[in-house]
Amino acid sequence: MMSNTQEAYIQTLRQIKDAENATEKVIETRRREVEEEIRDLQLQFENLIEGAKIEGEKRVSHSIEEATKRAQAEAESIINEAQIKSKNISAHVDDNTARKIISILLGGE
Repeated sequence: MMSNTQEAYIQTLRQIKDAENATEKVIETRRREVEEEIRDLQLQFENLIEGAKIEGEKRVSHSIEEATKRAQAEAESIINEAQIKSKNISAHVDDNTARKIISILLGGE
């Protein structure tokens, strides 16, 4: 038969072992929670990066579209101005030509 001291010692060892097991479970649970939080933060970070990348691409695309529209409008303006000038030059040449013809007919030049 065991003495009371031995039984108390064994009981104390059991309590220590139970406390160690409970502590290990708490630590393991918290470790899993922290790992999950880290994974969630990584996903959020990746999503933020992807969102920023998409937003940046949209802004670049919009800027290119706007620049293209401005360039087209400027090109059309230049073409219209050139057409007007060419008509004026053409009319001017026609008037000169007509004067020369009249001058030749009337003056014999």
